[in-house]
Order: sequence, then structure tokens, then C-alpha cells
Amino acid sequence: MKRSVMRWVAVGTMMLVCSMSSEAGAEPQRSQWYIGGGIGASWVHDMKEKGWNRDTYCSPRTCDDPGLSEDIEGIAIPGYRWNYDLDLDLGSAFEISLGRTFNRWRLEISAAQRKNDIDQQFTGSTYLDGRAPYQPSARNTVVSNSVSRIDDLTTRTLSLNVYYDFLDVFHPKVTPYLGVGLGVAFGEMSDVYYSTNYEDLADPSKDLSFYNSHKDADMWDTVVVGNFYVGTDYHLTDKILAGVKLTYSIMDDLEARAGYRDHPVHRENPDFRSNEHFSGPHQYSAMFTMKYMFGG
Repeated sequence: MKRSVMRWVAVGTMMLVCSMSSEAGAEPQRSQWYIGGGIGASWVHDMKEKGWNRDTYCSPRTCDDPGLSEDIEGIAIPGYRWNYDLDLDLGSAFEISLGRTFNRWRLEISAAQRKNDIDQQFTGSTYLDGRAPYQPSARNTVVSNSVSRIDDLTTRTLSLNVYYDFLDVFHPKVTPYLGVGLGVAFGEMSDVYYSTNYEDLADPSKDLSFYNSHKDADMWDTVVVGNFYVGTDYHLTDKILAGVKLTYSIMDDLEARAGYRDHPVHRENPDFRSNEHFSGPHQYSAMFTMKYMFGG
């Protein structure tokens, strides 16, 4: 997906340059440093989560095991796959920036953070080779009490941005602008939690704790991010500008590994991990901004 992000940024840059070439008027003379900041809200297009591990154990709901009286024998388990839909709530966003104007253009370095809570919805699971899981027989009285959740997604980005200011188009104090940016994003999924505990309803005293599992970890990845900006500034004074800024960001897919706190395989192999793949976030934000211009 990295090429896709860079391709979209390249297309946005070409469109930005082409749209500027038709603007009439004398070239203004600007050459100023500035610092800026913004705060507002962020939202994220729904994401997908895909995970897998090489757990070779059958659960007591599906496998023949001494004392469990199951009717399925000789099952070879290569591992498991699972899928979730991730619905992200409205969250927070803030940004700080340092830039310089070059007549109608601006070159800027910005650091931003966006944070959104996550609602995780299970959509299905298979064995690692794609086979559907075996279904327990009618005689099976074992139940699994499973809990799965992710607290939130936090993305921190560092970007190099280029803007074009439409100076003196509507009003001398009002400056609309367009921009594109390319950078790196540190994406963190906080508190990726999963636990399963087995119980035999026909014999609650039966000890099935060997099969129980527990995972609770933060997962992160560093990926490429492309940004597209549209906004407007209002000149409160010659040096202070207030405005509104909309941002659309495209990130590469996030991939990470996490260990288990408890798992049948983990007890034998402490390096046992689960692998998670999160579809690249498409993030939006709306922020109120302030800029301070240095020099004249």
C-alpha cells in the first residue's frame, strides 16, 4: 500500500500545481517564518482487523481429549485465523507546525496526533489453512467464555507539507489555501485484549484451565502517511492568523505481533505470538488553527 499512498500524494501535488497556474494577479512578496497550532476533532473510516497464530491445540469444544468424551478424533490444527470489523468513534486531534512563506507558497513541517476509541465486532474465524472450524457435537457441554476488545487507535504523524495560499481573492484579511503532505505515522492500538475461559456445564468442577488463553498488549507500527489539506485563515492582525483546517490522511496498513500472558503454546514456548493486520486508516480531522508570523 506504500506505493498507493505516494501515488495519491503525487496526484494531489499535480492537481495543486495545475490549479494554481491559472490564478491571475501580481505575485505578492512574502518571505516569513511562522509557527502554528490547531485543535479539533478526528474521525476514521471503518477499519478491518485480521489476525493469525500457529496454535496447534484443539479447544475442548471440538477435539477428542481424554475425559472430555468428544467424538472428533485425529484433528491436525495448523493454527487459527480471525477477523473483526473496527468501528471508530469521533476522537480528538491536535497539531503543531513550523513553516516559511515563499510568496504564495508555504513549506511546513508539522507534527500531529489523533486518537479514536474503537468498537470491535467479531466477524468470523477459520483454521490457518482456511478450513471452517469444526462444530461441537450435540453431546458437548463445554462452553467458552470469550472477551475481545481494543481500547483506541492513536496516530502520531510527522509530515513535510506544501501549501498554496489564495491571496486577495475574496478579502484582504481572508486567505483560503490548499495543501498536500507526505510523512511517517506511528500508529498504536492500545490494549489489544483477548481472553477465553472454558467451562463444562455438565460438570463445573472439571478443570479445563489448560486450554484457557489471555492476551493483553499494546501493538504499534510505523508506516507512510499522505495528507491532503483545505482551509482558510483570517488575519486578526498582521502577525496573528486564526482559521479552520480540514485534513484527509491515508496511511499504510498496520502490522504488529503480540505475546500472550497465558496460552497452552505459550507455556511451552514463551516466544509464541499472535500476528495482527489492521487495514490502513483513512482519517479525517477538522481543527481550529492559529498562526504567528515572524518578521514583516
